[in-house]
Amino acid sequence: MISSIDLNGAWHLRFDDGERGGPVSRMFAADADLRCALPAMVPGEVHLDLMNAGLLAEPNEGLNVLGARWVEETRWHYRRAFEAPALAAGQRAVLRFGGLDLAAVIYLNGREVGRHANAFYPCVCDVTSVLVEGVNVLVVEIESGLQHVGDKPSDGYGIGRAVRLHKRHWLRKTQSEAAWDWSPRLLNVGIHGDVSLEIWGPVRVDQFAVLTDLTPDLSEAWVTGRVAVDAPAGTDHQVRVEVEMPELNVSASRETRLQGGQARLQARLDVFEPELWWPIGQGEQRRYAVRTSVYVDDELVASDERLVGFRRVVVNQDEDPEGGRFFTLEVNGRRIFAKGGNFVPADLIPARLDRERYATLVDRAIESNFNFLRIWGGGLYEHDDFYDICDERGILVWQEFIFACGKYPANDEAFLADIKREAVYQIRRLARHPSLVVWCGNNEMEWGNWGWGYEQGVSYPDYALFHLVLPRLLADEDGTRYYQPSSPYSPDLQDPNADLVGDQHPWSVGFADTDFRKYREMACRFPNEGGILGPTALPTLRACLPAGAERHGSFAWEQHDNSVAYWGPNSYPDEMIKQWVGKDPTALSLEEYCYWAGLVQGEGLREYIENFHRRMPHTSSAIFWMYNDVWPAVRSWTTVDYYLRRTPAFWSVRRAMAPVATVVAIDGSTLHVYGVNETAEPIEADLRFGIMGLDGGRIVDRTRSVDLEPLCSTRIATVQLADWLFGDPDQDGSMAFAQLSVGGELVSRSRLLMPYFKDIRWPQPGLTVKVEDGFAVFESDTFVWGVCLDLNGETPLADNFFDVWPGIAYRLPWTADEPPQVLFTGNLV
Repeated sequence: MISSIDLNGAWHLRFDDGERGGPVSRMFAADADLRCALPAMVPGEVHLDLMNAGLLAEPNEGLNVLGARWVEETRWHYRRAFEAPALAAGQRAVLRFGGLDLAAVIYLNGREVGRHANAFYPCVCDVTSVLVEGVNVLVVEIESGLQHVGDKPSDGYGIGRAVRLHKRHWLRKTQSEAAWDWSPRLLNVGIHGDVSLEIWGPVRVDQFAVLTDLTPDLSEAWVTGRVAVDAPAGTDHQVRVEVEMPELNVSASRETRLQGGQARLQARLDVFEPELWWPIGQGEQRRYAVRTSVYVDDELVASDERLVGFRRVVVNQDEDPEGGRFFTLEVNGRRIFAKGGNFVPADLIPARLDRERYATLVDRAIESNFNFLRIWGGGLYEHDDFYDICDERGILVWQEFIFACGKYPANDEAFLADIKREAVYQIRRLARHPSLVVWCGNNEMEWGNWGWGYEQGVSYPDYALFHLVLPRLLADEDGTRYYQPSSPYSPDLQDPNADLVGDQHPWSVGFADTDFRKYREMACRFPNEGGILGPTALPTLRACLPAGAERHGSFAWEQHDNSVAYWGPNSYPDEMIKQWVGKDPTALSLEEYCYWAGLVQGEGLREYIENFHRRMPHTSSAIFWMYNDVWPAVRSWTTVDYYLRRTPAFWSVRRAMAPVATVVAIDGSTLHVYGVNETAEPIEADLRFGIMGLDGGRIVDRTRSVDLEPLCSTRIATVQLADWLFGDPDQDGSMAFAQLSVGGELVSRSRLLMPYFKDIRWPQPGLTVKVEDGFAVFESDTFVWGVCLDLNGETPLADNFFDVWPGIAYRLPWTADEPPQVLFTGNLV
């Protein structure tokens, strides 16, 4: 078996700014002067070590991120001494670094043994000839990448104003570290993966992978255990790969003669009538343990055990009778309406992400009625924990290779070779996860090729990467998953963001145009990114603003704001608040801003989701930008903020994404009520619908029993628009409404207001609240908009930011003796 020495834990750390700190050679000696060295933890990151030493303030707070920029400009020297045994004849020693961010030179006993400049795959250095028996000194010189790409070209890559500083298109690390509208610049640096010395025999195992697939009738599955191995030239060994599933008592093996060099070996076994893995809401997330073992000349040298799930995923792009093509995820033959958000790195310093944080984020997604997360192409290949949790919980994952919003120098031979190594490693690592259903080449770069002037400057340097190199690697290394070159993307050489084919990023609303009523007319096939800006939870908002800066427009506010607010002559999101509720955000208290801006954002996201939800199966998703935050913000796209608090918009999104729902919408001269049923079974329900005056009057009020067909949206009622206009010609004092009950329990409500909220004839809210039989009961004779019980976002309430309809009690589970306190209501009177 492999012998491994764990080199994680305590290291020494020194800096070198070119004048002070000294050259890396000062760290080589066994008796090196370490009086000025800092303690460092591996795995870790330099910013974290400096914070632990009291030399750097938390970058998330106040203006500290600006004061941390010297770290990324500096070279850092990690040092550790360790003892190693003498190598036996035929043994090989390698140093393995699970993650280096970014440009590193590795020295052992004063000799350079390797270089590495990619944070997305491990660095492996053969040290057989350098390792000594007894004490060895390991030194890693590392920097953020700024110096590594200092002589690389920057202009012509479509990156942005700061490209000459960071040249992120050359840096194989998290792209958002170079700053995005929702992220400040904080280029990480350090050893962020496990470090070990591995002692092998003549054959070394580099990586394990497990692949699964199912026949179309779901009756037979196969499991392939695959290993990448290498051996010195001139050697000759019998290598056997064995794959087994202990629970099912089945195994298979395959032997190969390895005569030096690198090889990919595998064994496959068949499984009949397996229990299936399903997305959440559709069935169980059944998983099986698979063990892959490698024997060299009949001696076991390495073994790996992982959980897998059996499911068959197809992206159906058949012709749609309503025009264009479907773009529908089908899992185990069942149509899935994908609901969720875009997932971005959950910390400015990814090295401090842990399983607990990932689990909370996935659980918040499930609380929001998600079944899908898109891993955006400017972020991370996430940690194994993330995918394991998605496997366990049933969340589908769309994974992008880490390229976004620019052009990349894939016409550079060395850069392309490095990308190939990165892609192969990640494809193999993630292949076993049933939650991973789509690979995508990049974010929005095809769109850029078509409409953003990417033919100018450096013309299309990466086109072959996404259309040739990556799909060929995927076909060779996996072959079981759908791949597309970019998002958005349309087949048949159409506009990448065309509505009726492929996936879409419907950004015609959300920036300069914030009239989100226009979502009602969008008929996209797979909306994959689009959103509305709004506030984070109130405590998060306050945490961004140090003493003296607790106001809209302070310097600290601007640092923690979304930069979209500064794209135009006037702030787009500020103007949106004026446009919709007639309030000037700069004149509001923080509490008032949090409420009103959150209320408006929630309304916008509700319109986005409900519109696409009601169009299933012709529309097959409602995925918004974005789900989570990378750092504390005063304004963001998100529904769960950096501190894992629910933002004010969280509640509207959760209601809109309910798996059984009703939606009211206008098509032409008719008001339609839709019944959405994402489940695989028909549902009998009771519907109440019509036109309601906000003052409590009824223009149309009807009830009926309805049948909701499975896996689709069904028109279940209609009202002539003329009836509404006759009762309220300006539609400024009434709303269309529908509520759906199953088994006597309310499951969904929908209402349609036509004017901007500031132009509605609002009645005085006559709200009363009482506690009755374990429920808080809200009642009013008039319509009450946006009842807010909490702005902190930490309490898992049954609902928040909800409406109370005239004459219809709204009941929430409530365990306290006293009724909840209402903080705000939205009636603009």
